[in-house]
Amino acid sequence: MIDVYDELQRALSGGDKCVLARIIRQAGSAPRAVGTKLLVKADGRLVGTIGGGRLEHEVLGKAREVAASGRLAVLAVRLSGQDVAGGEMLCGGNVDVLIEPVLPEDAGALSVFQALHAMKAQGRRGVLLTVVAEDRRGVQRALLTEEGSLIGDAAGRFEAAGAGLKRWAGARGFALEPLAAGADPAMLFVEPVEPEAVLVLFGGGHISTCVAPLARTVGFRVCVIDDREEFANPERFPSADRLLVCPVAEAFDRIAVTPATYLAIVTRGHAHDRDALRRALTSRPAYLGMIGSRRKRDLIYAALVEEGASAADLRRVHCPIGIAIGAETPQEIAVSIVAELIHVRAHAQGRRPQAMGVG
Repeated sequence: MIDVYDELQRALSGGDKCVLARIIRQAGSAPRAVGTKLLVKADGRLVGTIGGGRLEHEVLGKAREVAASGRLAVLAVRLSGQDVAGGEMLCGGNVDVLIEPVLPEDAGALSVFQALHAMKAQGRRGVLLTVVAEDRRGVQRALLTEEGSLIGDAAGRFEAAGAGLKRWAGARGFALEPLAAGADPAMLFVEPVEPEAVLVLFGGGHISTCVAPLARTVGFRVCVIDDREEFANPERFPSADRLLVCPVAEAFDRIAVTPATYLAIVTRGHAHDRDALRRALTSRPAYLGMIGSRRKRDLIYAALVEEGASAADLRRVHCPIGIAIGAETPQEIAVSIVAELIHVRAHAQGRRPQAMGVG
């Protein structure tokens, strides 16, 4: 899955004009949630999706106008009643979409999106602030770091807004609120910037060969670790971002485990799983899972408790790994593991996991 902001940063660095569309308000059963993004590049190529059907059609039409005028716009799309029944989209609901020009000659935009790209890659969180004021040329935006500093040429506008900075710095959910008290009609869209989720697979066996491409498709960067080069190589894992050929003990000295790291232990045997879990328990990843039956789990847990592991630490482990869907084949097991990763990531990002439906 291509990240919209990664692609936007590359486009700006290459001198390309783009239009960025984001859902800033949603009500009812609209197909996509607040924060959903679509990037329209100068050559017409699209990165991401705003929801398809009539919604995306209207957004693309407005994006062409924004590209020509250089002026920000908010498109209100109402999807209900006969409108929905006669269209391709079966979901109803209402959405407001912020559609903004992003230009390479805008030094503020370049600094904000380059910093945003670096922040995510470094495993840091931040908040993207965008002033929503229609019919004005150019866009005022800034990136607020975890430390409270502002990046972007419009930083002064946000600092002048007063005490909101501290509140915005800790934002974990999207918000649309007045920028300042008084007569200023401008609104502010507050978008949390989450670090890139990195999946570390311990073991390069047949299950990992199925998990790696599937996890990459849904937005995880993937690192595969195995002490055998014939099991950890680009031919076997063409979609992996990183391959490490080394023992487990050495691997933990070569990777950074952050709150955005997901650890999946799927090695070739109990001893290797135990070694990996022993080291993993000393870290605080977003997710820690280990493959195996309940009997295998109990044996490994008992050995680690004798070594000093606590019951609280072991309760952090997802074992047996994955969501219970009756999986048997490596492909099915991969689906159950990645489904669990998505579920945990959604919870960490403040998104409410829900079943997909229509109507």
